[in-house]
Amino acid sequence: QRVLLPQGFPDSVSPDYARYQCWDSLQALCSSLASSLSTRAVLEAVGVGDGAASVSGAALTWLLR
Repeated sequence: QRVLLPQGFPDSVSPDYARYQCWDSLQALCSSLASSLSTRAVLEAVGVGDGAASVSGAALTWLLR
């Protein structure tokens, strides 16, 4: 709790802080998952992991990295 909550919790924040923090953490998790999935989809679309992938796909992969 010392790492995740502000100093002086619960007296140092508004009464709805814990609920806000739960939703904010859930949003951050969902955003991270969406980012990972979209990056994977883009890389698969340009042929990453495919032996017959084009040189331009490899160049785009390097640039995205």
